Amino acid sequence: MTIAEILHQAKVELTTRGLDLNIAEILIETRLHLTRSDLWMSTDRELGPSEQAQFDADFARYINGEPVQYILEVAPFYGRDFYVTPSVLIPRPETEELVYAAEKFIEKKPNRIHRVLDVCTGSGIIPITLKATFPELAVTGSDISVPALEVAEKNSKQLQTDVHFIHSDLVEFFQQNGEKFDMILANPPYIADDERAEMSAYVLNHEPELALFAPNDGLAIYEKLIENLPDIVDNSFWIGVEIGYTQGKAVKQLFEKSFPQATTTVQQDINGKDRMVICVYERI
Repeated sequence: MTIAEILHQAKVELTTRGLDLNIAEILIETRLHLTRSDLWMSTDRELGPSEQAQFDADFARYINGEPVQYILEVAPFYGRDFYVTPSVLIPRPETEELVYAAEKFIEKKPNRIHRVLDVCTGSGIIPITLKATFPELAVTGSDISVPALEVAEKNSKQLQTDVHFIHSDLVEFFQQNGEKFDMILANPPYIADDERAEMSAYVLNHEPELALFAPNDGLAIYEKLIENLPDIVDNSFWIGVEIGYTQGKAVKQLFEKSFPQATTTVQQDINGKDRMVICVYERI
């Protein structure tokens, strides 16, 4: 079959099922390493037997409910492609806004930030992005999941960034070793169990629960993390965490309890929802 015939057949199936019509193009482009313009210039090309078998397998996995990012083992984030597996969350656009906020502070205060830590790093998208942008920084990522750290290590190598990854239950390793940081970021599990009914089956059936859900209405990880952060921050610091849109007030109060001397703000995402809590202290 030619690419044109495959795309037509696939789109009929996708339309019938109410699924994303772009998926067929994405599958072929990625597997054959084509740009979109290359694809449309190659529609008369016939796929070889192995290429056809690969497309059929990929397409079957997608229509059976598997996220395309896991099928292709790649997901975009902040202009780069990251390796992903079901051991890590698929990167979300909201997390790009946390990275953007950190970058803006570093650019504004370049002499204040030297050591950066990303807690619950997952695939390593946050520390790798920051290290790629600011190679002079010492950047570390930590996670309790060994499989997630393996994914992060692979991403760091593929994207040629020297990020140090540590196995740790939140910041326990750094407390034990007396390490200090002047910038800390985290996108921890923050979804409450009673929110499951509102979530997509794509997420529930495929993404790691360890990285999604937290007890106490989704606040348990924040409580533990923020209580221990004073042990690992330097004299001046910038801390930014991603939150669920209903958690701004509660997470802000946790920071104010641990860092009464700091300025803590809740910041909204591009959709106008509370998405980040930023805690900053600059010692004069």
